Amino acid sequence: MISATQIYDYVQCPHRVDLDLFGNLALRDEPNAFVELLWEQGVTHENTLASLLPITTNLKDFPLADREQGTLAAMQRRDPLIYGGRLTSGDLVGEPDLLELRGNGYIPGDIKSGSGFEGDESDGKLKEHYAVQLAHYVLILEQLDFGDGTHEAFVIDRAGDRVPYCLDDSKGVRTPETWWDIYQQALAEVREIVQQTQQTLGALSSVCKLCHWYSHCKAVLIANDDLTLVAELGRTKRDVMMHDVPNVATLAVSDPTAFFNGKKTIFSGIGQDSLSKFHARAQLLSTPGASAYLTGVVNLPIATKEVYFDIEADPMRDIVYLHGFVERLHGDATTARFNPFFADGIEPLEEEAVFRKAWEYLVLRVQDSTIYYYSKYERTAYRKLAEKYPTVCSVDEVNALFALPAMIDLYFDVVKKHTEWPTYDQSIKTLAQHLGFQWRDSNPSGAASIEWYHQWIESNDPAIKQRILDYNEDDCLATGIVVDGIKQL
Repeated sequence: MISATQIYDYVQCPHRVDLDLFGNLALRDEPNAFVELLWEQGVTHENTLASLLPITTNLKDFPLADREQGTLAAMQRRDPLIYGGRLTSGDLVGEPDLLELRGNGYIPGDIKSGSGFEGDESDGKLKEHYAVQLAHYVLILEQLDFGDGTHEAFVIDRAGDRVPYCLDDSKGVRTPETWWDIYQQALAEVREIVQQTQQTLGALSSVCKLCHWYSHCKAVLIANDDLTLVAELGRTKRDVMMHDVPNVATLAVSDPTAFFNGKKTIFSGIGQDSLSKFHARAQLLSTPGASAYLTGVVNLPIATKEVYFDIEADPMRDIVYLHGFVERLHGDATTARFNPFFADGIEPLEEEAVFRKAWEYLVLRVQDSTIYYYSKYERTAYRKLAEKYPTVCSVDEVNALFALPAMIDLYFDVVKKHTEWPTYDQSIKTLAQHLGFQWRDSNPSGAASIEWYHQWIESNDPAIKQRILDYNEDDCLATGIVVDGIKQL
């Protein structure tokens, strides 16, 4: 049976669906504590929101063997809102959180512990992995003659807001395919994986690190010299290139201009500049002892002080719980001093208080310091905090602060535009480790920090709090290491 979970996994990584069905389970990584936390918190969040909904039929406590029959009986009675249902049709199975009566049929809904939108919620872009799950339920309802005649569904997000998913809408301006089209393609390919008529390949990407096949897949990719080892050369680009360029070594010794076709290249979706960039990165990966280098002029502003800035946030509780700053005199790493603003509790007053302190610190320091942060996450988080706590500052003030020349997005303004590195990606951890920096913690990651914060809230153990602070300080120090490394280049 093909489940909504398999469809969800497919849009992130087809190879995971294949390995989950046919892979050697002994090669799986140990359960990830953060993934387990996500699951536990998701269940808690779902139960909390479900208790607030006008549910007329609750099937969650039904034995699995009886749940499908209970769902069909409830729909035949035209119960207005069914919770915890189960449906099967042919080779399809689905367990929508909600089935809502609309007109003469039902539309499905899921309760999610995250945002109903991708990235910045103001853009209103739907999440593909949510859309295909919901489409799976819609198709089963259609096949059972319980649908309402539309391809519509909804998500109840972390704030309890209802987000409509109109699956006949196109994915975007440049993507005329509808969400329904995308689901149909995914379903067809999952069927081929289940029937073992389609071979899948792993691909190194940002979603890999929380997957239980991560270590196994990465080892295979390295052994195969797979093209996705090249930073930003993902699965889709690899698949269109691999017939002519099967691996990193081949790309490294190739002449990129041989693949140029007019102003484009022979590879669909890959421009000449991108191909030249991938070629340069492949050369670095294929050269033992290769060093990073500049691709353009970098003029970093010089100030009396430098500040390295990093925040920690818990998306499940929708809280920014730590604003960390390492402050040092320009060029003198021995003067580094850590200034953290930590939320001891999850109440809005706690989050607002530490945001206020961090904002006041930034406003003061920007007057005599160059302030570095890594990627747009901090700016986006501060905009959302300003919306939540307008007495601290306004969104316009946040935009104005981050637009100042003294505020440097080290990733987008410098690393991405003007440097190349002999690494598989350009994350702060990868680059700092390449330059010799080591985190104090054996498991340093933002996901781990969230799990530790949950432990802190439950236990109030000062050792756990210190672990969070040490990790954040190391992230800030790592930013300084990369700044120094670029200055040396």
